[in-house]
Amino acid sequence: MTSTTKTETRVETVPRSAERGRLLRPVWIAALVYAGVTAAILVVAYHAAGGHFAFPLDDTYIGMAIAKNLAQHGVWGVSHYGFSSSDSSILMPVLLIGAYRLVGVDVFAPLALSWIFGLLSIFVAGRMAARFLNLKWQTATLIAFVLLTPLFLVGVLGMEHSLHLLLTLLFLDYFFDDPRGSERVWRIGAITALMVGARYEGLFFAAPACLILLLERRWKPALAVGVGAVLPVGGYAVFSIAHGGAWLPNSVALKGAQVHRSLVGMVETMAEVVQKNYQAGAMHLILLLAGLAVAAVALLPESRRRAIPAILVVVAGCCHLCAARVGVLFRYEDYLIGAGIVCAACAFPALQKSGRRAAFLTTYCLILAAGGLLMLRSLVAGLNLPVSSRNIYMQQVQMARFLHEYFPQGTVAANDIGAINYYNDELHCFDLVGLASRDVFTARREGRYTTEFIGEDAAKHHVQIAIVYDSWFANPPPGIMGGPALPASWVRVERWRLPKGPTVGDLTVSFYAVDPAEAAPLRSALAQFDPTLPKGVTTMAN
Repeated sequence: MTSTTKTETRVETVPRSAERGRLLRPVWIAALVYAGVTAAILVVAYHAAGGHFAFPLDDTYIGMAIAKNLAQHGVWGVSHYGFSSSDSSILMPVLLIGAYRLVGVDVFAPLALSWIFGLLSIFVAGRMAARFLNLKWQTATLIAFVLLTPLFLVGVLGMEHSLHLLLTLLFLDYFFDDPRGSERVWRIGAITALMVGARYEGLFFAAPACLILLLERRWKPALAVGVGAVLPVGGYAVFSIAHGGAWLPNSVALKGAQVHRSLVGMVETMAEVVQKNYQAGAMHLILLLAGLAVAAVALLPESRRRAIPAILVVVAGCCHLCAARVGVLFRYEDYLIGAGIVCAACAFPALQKSGRRAAFLTTYCLILAAGGLLMLRSLVAGLNLPVSSRNIYMQQVQMARFLHEYFPQGTVAANDIGAINYYNDELHCFDLVGLASRDVFTARREGRYTTEFIGEDAAKHHVQIAIVYDSWFANPPPGIMGGPALPASWVRVERWRLPKGPTVGDLTVSFYAVDPAEAAPLRSALAQFDPTLPKGVTTMAN
């Protein structure tokens, strides 16, 4: 009897293991694609930068600088001299602290974290797809998820975007579950708090989700989502205000749609943001949202488990288009694209079987058109990323090297503050954008950021030199992050120019002596440093 039982148990266990491996096959295939593409891009980027590693965005170094100063000095700021609310993410710098304390302050720590979060998002997407798709379509969906999001891009940025995507998928996964099962209130509350903490765009999902749960009379999960959304925003607001900052991170307050006291002003601002996003190439997102909207309406009466997540993506996407940005290496909207691909794939089988032929064909055509644009976008991203890394190394990293050698404890005005602060522990930074300088941030918000203000505030802070993009400063100020014309008393000493390439704010960066007495020392320092610049950087006097 004992022998028979053991045999039956063994026979039963083998098929379960085999079945588990078979079900995981699409995930592992997509993970291999992800690993292969990212490895290839990183190798090309390494060689493009002359055998050096650099992130493709200076913004990455802002979060790294904050994590470094928090780990080493207990200061949340790009320098250890004081608090600055310079990062869009609350959660990512905290996670980086743990990595820095484990392995030391290392440039590869954020790369490893962001890549791992991207890998985990494949597993969550695979779990969502396995509920509704056969193995063939699971594989196709996950490969599309990797290539079209594009996961291979956000996974190597060293920023919070892959983490935000992972948490967004976990959030949606809750709504794919059968609502008649356990509510798991604590889980959805924790995921909501982490999602909003990763990026404030998580509120675009939390708000409609809370409303839907209230309409369904699911009071406990609705409360959990609401509390989870408020906790990181309120907690950071208290922390920031206590340190003299604003209730929002400076980058969110400056880049997002501005709050107006009048409804008309709010609508006008949102319309302006939508127009800018359309001009920045948001058609891929608009088509994807339109396809999901048609599918959701068609499926809502019959399959709420598939319709609700699609509705959440559509509402969140519309909020994003009205209040946030798209573009800049396609990182801002990646959480919507990744979530939209999975939701669309899960909706297709039910839509096809529903008999609503018009809805199916409309959704199919819209998603197909979005897919074509997304594939083009991914190709551009894959080609641009190595060039972007090269340009950051040739410009921002060289700026940091120069300051480290000749102005290690100087007071420097700049509009790109990431690398120069990460690589310099004693630098005093006067941020002309306002992410790290409270006076500039306040002046921008109050509409008094003028040439006269720059001159007076720079003098008050004893700024010696400035390293800026001339194209960012004019009257009227160009773009969201631009400013007024620089003071005429500032003496331009030299310019560095890069070959053609994306992501840097300008191919030409200028060096100014803010104090005219610094012109001769600055010129001498640049003359000594210029021969060490990477091949391809052109120097121009004045």
